[in-house]
Amino acid sequence: MGSFRAKDADRDRFIELIEAAYVDGQLGAADRELRVGRALSAETLDELETLTRDLQLPPGYVPPAAPSTSPSTSPSRSRRATGVLVGLVMFVVLVVAGVTGIVALAMFAVPGENDSATSQGVETAPAPIESEEIVAEVPEAPSFAMSAPQVRAFVRAYEEEFGTLEAFEVGFYPERVGVQVPVRGSRPRMERWSWTGEWRQDTTATTVRGPYQRVDLGAVDVGRLFDNIAAARRTLEVEKGRFTHALLIRWGDEPTELNIYVGNEFSESGYLSSTPAGEIMRRHPYES
Repeated sequence: MGSFRAKDADRDRFIELIEAAYVDGQLGAADRELRVGRALSAETLDELETLTRDLQLPPGYVPPAAPSTSPSTSPSRSRRATGVLVGLVMFVVLVVAGVTGIVALAMFAVPGENDSATSQGVETAPAPIESEEIVAEVPEAPSFAMSAPQVRAFVRAYEEEFGTLEAFEVGFYPERVGVQVPVRGSRPRMERWSWTGEWRQDTTATTVRGPYQRVDLGAVDVGRLFDNIAAARRTLEVEKGRFTHALLIRWGDEPTELNIYVGNEFSESGYLSSTPAGEIMRRHPYES
């Protein structure tokens, strides 16, 4: 399984199991935070399996079905086969067209006519110059990069799109923002959306699992967030650590936290916890 790359849907699937195990009493708060952080930065399915291998399925918990990775049903293989077939057909068409063109030239060429016209001083008109083809420029798709101006733009876009600054969880990543958006109604429901400069809905409405509480995006001090990202890289003792993500979350009766995670290519990680306003509450450096 380790040879398959993990997708966002895979990470969400394993995070739901970790959170359900936390609610079931199998994990403590610190262990839950650590596993969720590593699941969000996992690059392969084998890494995700390792994080949940020792967990029991909580009573009543039904894990979402894993997507099929069978090579026999791989769409890329069928696309390759179709491409080969199309290539062979095009080759045959080109060969037939070439032969037909040669035969046509041989049939319609009349020896001497062009030579006599030239000897009498009659010049043939030059071929018209074709106008340059005008190619319409395709505008580039919107993109997101983790920076203070783009985070502020995301907050404005969120309020415009959903009419609120409340969410159940917000994850800031280097190239996107993932949000659990509350769904209006009498029961706690949420939808997962992604922002990459434009909105994409990742899931339909589902039940809010665990004791999630709503957080306020308007309370985030964006400037202090980036100050704390720099501090996390300096102080969490992760060799050549890079920012992997930050989570704005409120769990049960605990206050809202903005947790900043740093990791490296060796799956070593640590995180710094702050208030939305940027006050550092605790650090969890990497422990070998």
